[in-house]
Amino acid sequence: MQADITRSKPGDIFLLFHELPYDFSQDLPISVGPGVCADMTPQVLLSSAEKGLSDYVLPGYSISETGINNCCLRCYSIFKLTESLSTENLLFLALLSMRLHNPFAIQIAGQFRVGTDDNLISDPKLYELSAPWAISGFYKPSDLMAVEKIVERLIEADKQGFRRLVNALLLFSHVTLGQVASYQLATLGLFTSLEALFVPNRTKANTISERIASFLSNFEFPIGNIGEWIKIEYINLRHKLAHGIHDATFGMKPRSEKHHKFGMLHEICRLSLLGFLSLDDAVVKNISEVNGKELQRTLESLSPVTGSTLNNYKFMAR
Repeated sequence: MQADITRSKPGDIFLLFHELPYDFSQDLPISVGPGVCADMTPQVLLSSAEKGLSDYVLPGYSISETGINNCCLRCYSIFKLTESLSTENLLFLALLSMRLHNPFAIQIAGQFRVGTDDNLISDPKLYELSAPWAISGFYKPSDLMAVEKIVERLIEADKQGFRRLVNALLLFSHVTLGQVASYQLATLGLFTSLEALFVPNRTKANTISERIASFLSNFEFPIGNIGEWIKIEYINLRHKLAHGIHDATFGMKPRSEKHHKFGMLHEICRLSLLGFLSLDDAVVKNISEVNGKELQRTLESLSPVTGSTLNNYKFMAR
């Protein structure tokens, strides 16, 4: 029997946002994966709860003069899908899928579990995370339906034990959801995610650039030869960062040129992950299980990624 998602209930978990752009062309809630839906920010509940707790899970709630973001995520499931996916993990899995589908701007505030009348906000948590790179736009209902399919694929990848793909997804997730607050470490995280997918050997810069260029050859890139760009950045950026000879800066606000390169790398990583998610299970399983020369032969033989599920995806960094 399908769960009723129209109303929240005690035990549900709300993940709140300062920014989660939705166009409201269709009323919420809308399912975005097993046990999770996009929903309206629970303003009545927040107003009825203890003021200090409301401001903790959504900082500035009681003093906002311009209104609050009115879209959030709600986990209405209390079951555990796999050993590694708890109910709270499902919220961030949905959020990762949203960023994979379209890298729109997000700013995560906090979360709480719906309690009883005398304790409406239970288990409060504060995150205060912001996506380090984003494009302008709003999620539409059709986007949320596509997100649901990505979530289902991510859960299946975890169940099947596709360790290389899952590791790459987790590394990308840490970066794209703002869990890494350093430009240098975030950049290394994206390179490491790509390395988990394409496992370069020999001359690593040559190997990874050739494999990425071939795998993504059906996409259009504004920089022309994507392989040459990756090769140069792998040598001049990734190598210097990994060996401590790059000029480090505080925070996630590098010069505009570096921010543009970060966006390029983010998009190459995002499209590569979507490409691997579209591969047949047998191919991904083989990549996860074999090692050495057999793994290298498998990766060398990967065809350019294609398929109906990827037709609407584009490289967004310009």
